[in-house]
Amino acid sequence: MLQIHISVVHFEAVSIHTNKEDNIMKENCKTVSKLLFPDEQALNKTPSQRFEEQLRNQLHSMKNERLRILNPKLAEQDFENEKYKEIADFIRNHVLSLGKEQAVKDFQTGLNFLNKDLVEPLKEDGEFGEKTFKAFYEIFKHYDISLIKNAIRKGAISNTLIDTSSDKNIDTKALVNQIHNNLGGLR
Repeated sequence: MLQIHISVVHFEAVSIHTNKEDNIMKENCKTVSKLLFPDEQALNKTPSQRFEEQLRNQLHSMKNERLRILNPKLAEQDFENEKYKEIADFIRNHVLSLGKEQAVKDFQTGLNFLNKDLVEPLKEDGEFGEKTFKAFYEIFKHYDISLIKNAIRKGAISNTLIDTSSDKNIDTKALVNQIHNNLGGLR
């Protein structure tokens, strides 16, 4: 009888821990989604709004630097946030040019190129959900940021070629050039 009670307590503790991890993962997913694929209003800021945001970011960076000195454990988390911001800056023009849904599809295609070990490839549906976030998080742990960017470029070009090459009314070459302008050429 005592063994069964201990097992139930252990199960409840594991369940609580798992729920807490799931909630943290969901919150991180929302945060990263907003950072990588903001709505158009957030992207279309006036020069004064961008300047104000830049000042806020600099103050935030100074504050984080002080915290990092006082608590070195925060340095690893801050480094991860900087990598997310680098990807967000990289993909910003693509989101503005093609819209959030298409940019997320291109992003998902790029993740599928890198993450061939997925049991089930990501559904390229234009929704930045938990599966996309988890795949992105895993890829971030194992790949250099330049490889991730290159995979996103390839995903965008691949989707453009597949979606437009059979339609004679669409200038596929112009769209590929637009992707090169938004995301840079393949490296």
